[in-house]
Amino acid sequence: MSQILDTASYDPYRIDSLPEVDQILQQLLDQGVLLRMHSGNPQHAVITTLVHLDFTNDTILIDSAAQQTINAQLIANEVAFFDAILDSVSIKFQVSALYSTAFEGRPALAGSLPAFLYRIQRRENFRIRPTFESAAQCSITLDDQSHRFDIHDISASGLALIDPDERLSELVHTTLTGCELHLPQVGRAKVNLHLMRSQTQTLNAGKKLPLVGCAFKDTEASQLIRIQNFIMAEERKQIARDRGLA
Repeated sequence: MSQILDTASYDPYRIDSLPEVDQILQQLLDQGVLLRMHSGNPQHAVITTLVHLDFTNDTILIDSAAQQTINAQLIANEVAFFDAILDSVSIKFQVSALYSTAFEGRPALAGSLPAFLYRIQRRENFRIRPTFESAAQCSITLDDQSHRFDIHDISASGLALIDPDERLSELVHTTLTGCELHLPQVGRAKVNLHLMRSQTQTLNAGKKLPLVGCAFKDTEASQLIRIQNFIMAEERKQIARDRGLA
């Protein structure tokens, strides 16, 4: 049976120290690191860079997308998501209250400096999205009833669950124990899931995809090995398919 534990402060990859956040942003700017910018769906990301950081006025400036429709969508969405690789470390952050502006005569997007970011550097965070043929699911007991959620993507440290009825979004920052993963060709794995955050992706034709990101917490090593075996099998399968071998 899944039990709820209150562990709101748990998040090993989140950086809340503003000096450290500002330092990482400054490195992204100084090194001209390319950023993937999107409104919630990484598959529709565009490439951009930081152009200026104004720590006095709490403002970050980003090079605009070439297509104005993308800029308009980001502004309307009120938040933009950014992914980057800095010295082989994955950096993720978001910028809210976006608006159009200009910097040194070039169009730009501006918003509030992020109050936190995520720094992920171990391979255990490499995520794989199960294929349709290998649809993986997670069973969770809520209010004495078992519910199955499709797994959107999975890594050795956590997963994202599709939450169509938004049952899980209300439980963010809690831990569910006794959850069971159903992994094709590998079997079942018992895990405890700490619900990190909820996010809604916008797909083609405006369809919404509610997701809840979860981290594995206090899970037995034997179960984590089973999960890693599934990830490796899926990775090999997808590589073979991309090379036309499957």
